[in-house]
Amino acid sequence: MMKRYFVMFILAFLFFQVKPVMAYEYTTDISLSLTEEYNDNIFLEPSDRISDFITHISPGINFSVKSTSSELRLGYSPSFSLYSAHDELNDTAHRFTANGSFTLSERLSLTLTDTFVKSSEIVDIRAIPDLGPITGRTELRLNTVSGNISHRLSDTFSYTVGASYFDTDYKEPGFIDVKTYSGNTSLSYRSSERTTLSANVRYVKYDYKTVTDAEGQDYTLGATHRFSPTVTGSLTGGITITKIEDTGETDTGFTGNLNITKTFEKGEAALSCRQTVIAGVETGTPLRDRTVSLRFTRPITNQLTASVSASYSNSKSVETNDVDTDVTSLNPDLTYSFSPWASLSLSYNYINNDDKITNTGDYYNHIVFLTLRLNYSRRL
Repeated sequence: MMKRYFVMFILAFLFFQVKPVMAYEYTTDISLSLTEEYNDNIFLEPSDRISDFITHISPGINFSVKSTSSELRLGYSPSFSLYSAHDELNDTAHRFTANGSFTLSERLSLTLTDTFVKSSEIVDIRAIPDLGPITGRTELRLNTVSGNISHRLSDTFSYTVGASYFDTDYKEPGFIDVKTYSGNTSLSYRSSERTTLSANVRYVKYDYKTVTDAEGQDYTLGATHRFSPTVTGSLTGGITITKIEDTGETDTGFTGNLNITKTFEKGEAALSCRQTVIAGVETGTPLRDRTVSLRFTRPITNQLTASVSASYSNSKSVETNDVDTDVTSLNPDLTYSFSPWASLSLSYNYINNDDKITNTGDYYNHIVFLTLRLNYSRRL
């Protein structure tokens, strides 16, 4: 909690360094999300599956202050989950965000982000990146703080220096609390209006609470190119070095990311392939994570939009044989917008978890959501 207030203080201090005569723009957004969920495997069990209907009520408020050189955004959203047949699972989740962007000079800019999440809902935990496969229900508290400074050396050269802090705290003993500290730097060169090249270095420290710590180093080269007005691609690749501290064992592997985006006259398609090393929260060991995902979005009418996404991922322990899990998912969605402030969506999630080490970790899950979203925004 203190970390969050500290970051908010820094955001406010930087924001109000601008001249007092400068005009500010204040905006308040109020939202309400009402969701009815059917989940056929609320405990993620391989057999004896238990289903339930769950009602989610999620009000939210966001406040932003903007000037010509800075912008500060604060947001808070609680979520009340009410189970039809399992009252003991009723939960109140919390999500707090603080974002600041500051133009310190014509060539220098700073961004700061602080996110806090507390939830025991499987959907909320799955939405957090780089946690690894989730095989059980527990209460999670997550705090993430990150900052980046970007400096444009010339019209073609720029560099970025950043740091982040990632803290997960689980209520159940089956999960491993972990803190990660990372620093990164990137040098980019815009060789043409359509192509940008980059060189990147990243260091991360994994501080596991009850098991051995680890550290990682990434050295990558990247390129982003606009092939046509409708096709853009980016490719990053290099080596990742992972060291387990108590044994001194070192593993050298490949880390990379491929993204291709194609826009159509109506709709957009995006393909993503990634291999990296992440923190494994259930076993307390770094995992090599491979993910392929595809998403397609298309407006059917001015008010009706359809989308479908699918993904496959494999998470495997870097130096041990504790984890080797495949996760496959399919997510179609249909959204009808009544107006700019109201929409209704119907979505379906299928998740299949294939644990190659032990069959006790296998499960599949069908989830259906019907969600009404209301949003009101006013400039003060």
